[in-house]
Amino acid sequence: MKTDQLMSVSFVNGTIDIFHKSQMGNLKQVFILGNKYRLDHGDELMRLDNFLKRPNTKKYIKDMMLKYDYEKSQIIKVVGRGRGTKTYANLQFIIYCATELNNFFRMDVIDTFINERILIKRDDGGNDFKELNNYLDKLPDRKDKNNQGIFIQVAIKLREKIFTGQQIAECKDKKINIWNSSYANTRTLEKRDDFEKKLIFSIQMDFIDSYEKIKEVIDKIQVARL
Repeated sequence: MKTDQLMSVSFVNGTIDIFHKSQMGNLKQVFILGNKYRLDHGDELMRLDNFLKRPNTKKYIKDMMLKYDYEKSQIIKVVGRGRGTKTYANLQFIIYCATELNNFFRMDVIDTFINERILIKRDDGGNDFKELNNYLDKLPDRKDKNNQGIFIQVAIKLREKIFTGQQIAECKDKKINIWNSSYANTRTLEKRDDFEKKLIFSIQMDFIDSYEKIKEVIDKIQVARL
């Protein structure tokens, strides 16, 4: 996907909002989560503002700038004003913060972002959907037509097979894209990727040759129980 989507990544004690391409995440949320781990293990709370003032933290930022030829804003930046101010940091710095906050938090951050590759899977899912739309355009009964409505209907049908009705309704009420919500975890992203790849393959092999046929195939997909 070309656009940098802000997605909410779920952890045991909360979520972290992070852009899937630039991998810049909400640092305040990182510290809220990290401090929950600290409390669970009998450690004192760690303040974000004090942490950023520490000599070791400043040195780490400088070292990152030197190694990667980054501007400081590519590592950590403040956006907005007043109560709407948010501090974002890139994934490498988030892992550094997690390491300083709590060992178990660090492990969970690495498992989620590195081992499970959730940001890459979010990007792959978006790319597969674009490819699926290209194939929908090529269906015999949809050639040379405006298929925007078809794309939307297929997306809705797939979403209903991956998420529960309650999850969909909750995100709709909050006016957020469910694919950018905490429900878009590794499992649901893998399901989306699998379904879209199978539909693309079926069209390539002429197993699906019409819009009605693709609706029938999607309807036969077993409803998710997440």
